[in-house]
Amino acid sequence: MNSEQILNGLRSVADLEHIKSGKVREMFHFTDKVMVMVATDRISAFDLVLPNDIPSKGRMLTGISKFWFQETQEVCPNHFISTRPQDFMDLEEEILEILDGRTMLIERMDPIPFECIVRGYLCGSAFREYQKSGTVNGVKLDEGLQFGDKIEPPIFTPTTKAEVGHDEPVGFEAMQAAIGEADAETVKSMSLELYDFGRRACRQAGLVLVDTKFEFGYNRRKDVCVMDEMLTPDSSRFWLNSDYTDGNRGVPYDKEFVREYLVKSGWDKEPPAPALPEEIVAELSRRYALVHDRISELKL
Repeated sequence: MNSEQILNGLRSVADLEHIKSGKVREMFHFTDKVMVMVATDRISAFDLVLPNDIPSKGRMLTGISKFWFQETQEVCPNHFISTRPQDFMDLEEEILEILDGRTMLIERMDPIPFECIVRGYLCGSAFREYQKSGTVNGVKLDEGLQFGDKIEPPIFTPTTKAEVGHDEPVGFEAMQAAIGEADAETVKSMSLELYDFGRRACRQAGLVLVDTKFEFGYNRRKDVCVMDEMLTPDSSRFWLNSDYTDGNRGVPYDKEFVREYLVKSGWDKEPPAPALPEEIVAELSRRYALVHDRISELKL
């Protein structure tokens, strides 16, 4: 990823209606069935958008997501249509230059209000809970596990999807009660299958897919589809396999790198969020680029 062009925000694409700004994405109306999603270079941590932009981050996340959406269509339907808006609308050259590589046309979805997290290794909040109770999201694990140990089989640990504030862990029963037993089982099964596919593919790329978050929704045919982004360094934890096999567990090639810096900085996680030093921005960009390049070069 060589381009250093930064995109912090976008409120206008041709004559499309701007629907909303997420933490890192801008959403536009295209048709009643299709939306345009533009990934900016913003980065968030602890539910706040940071002042810095990460060069080419939006392009890297879009490229990674496109790869996974295309490679996993047999595992699970998804909302992906295209990353070439110029095939569907007339756009001026300067707008195309902005949108290039960071834009997806996606099928409209009715979102399922849960974050669908799959954990394959013991770390983060899961490890902290395990230390206290021997469980992760209420799921009992074997005794004597250490930080970074593999969880086999991987476990499904859904959380709420909060518009404001923090997502909260919930039991699978809560998901069943909210969307019905059959759809909850479908979401769980698809999450585990997608994680397993991603973990095996990442191993070929020299990466450990530690855990990940999926989002699902219903398309107009009421099929359960995976949506938003997929197996990116914003939604997943990655370690280098070479680090892991050498016993150096937990070196993050994902957004955890920024979280760790912010915790060590002494920030109280209250707004306003602090700016990141230039060296942290540069190193995060390097780590995202490594993950992007290794995944993009996979031949599955």
